[in-house]
Amino acid sequence: MIRNPLSTHPVGGIVLALVLASGTPRLLAQTSASDRAMFERETDALRRQQPLQYQQVRDGFTLLTEMLLGRLGYDVGPFDGVLDNRTKSGIREYQKAHNIPDTGDPFNFDTVQAVRLDDQMLNSSPISLQPKRVFVDQWTRGFVSADGTWTVAGEDLPSSEQTSSISCDRSQAVCRESTARVSRSGTARLLSVDVYTYEIERWNDEEIVTKPLQFGCSGTMHRWIRSEKSVTGVRRTTSNEGSCRAFERREAQLVLEDGNEVAGKLAARQRDAWRQILKVSPVTLRRLTGPAE
Repeated sequence: MIRNPLSTHPVGGIVLALVLASGTPRLLAQTSASDRAMFERETDALRRQQPLQYQQVRDGFTLLTEMLLGRLGYDVGPFDGVLDNRTKSGIREYQKAHNIPDTGDPFNFDTVQAVRLDDQMLNSSPISLQPKRVFVDQWTRGFVSADGTWTVAGEDLPSSEQTSSISCDRSQAVCRESTARVSRSGTARLLSVDVYTYEIERWNDEEIVTKPLQFGCSGTMHRWIRSEKSVTGVRRTTSNEGSCRAFERREAQLVLEDGNEVAGKLAARQRDAWRQILKVSPVTLRRLTGPAE
């Protein structure tokens, strides 16, 4: 893991926090213009008011960039924080690969963002998720349960790593769901657990249907199919009033899937992303991934 050499710097930490701690999406073109303006304003003020500390910040981030690019296969020379011609050349290659201005200068908004995001990806990996299990043997006695990971039909992968356990009790007319979710803040992972209670609207020999449970501007209901041993759901936007006006009305079809399969897809996606940012020669790539001769 790359340690940020500026994390304890009283001024550098403030400047870099504007981008290093932000949650900006992978596509740099969608980066908030206000984030860019703030970064440029703060770095310019630091350069004019405290030039020595500004240079320390630049040198520190140059070192951080050298360390990342070295891991990715770029020739940047020794990790010394010196922006010499060799380091500039490696940075230009990296910038071209990311379709950002190839200035050779690591300390600009686009490059800082790219370095932060690539560092995050290299230092994180998908977690294991529990397999799908749907128990309906006690259906006629009024009890069912299921484990798995919720996905949205038509979408490749879930937006977050999560797993759910659900149980329904006909005598109490409720289904209870516990969902554990892992979110990311930089390279750190944060675990949260939520518990939901759904009222049962219908329970017959073939299906269980819950009443919609309201979450902010949308409501979610679940449906169990006994013969298929399946659990699905529907999430609908239910309000466009007040703070919900910004949300367009939409409906999402939810499916409880096997967590092992979802985790495998997440790992495959990360491997593809790694291949995109690693600087590996075509000959080496063919040798490593092609059929054995």
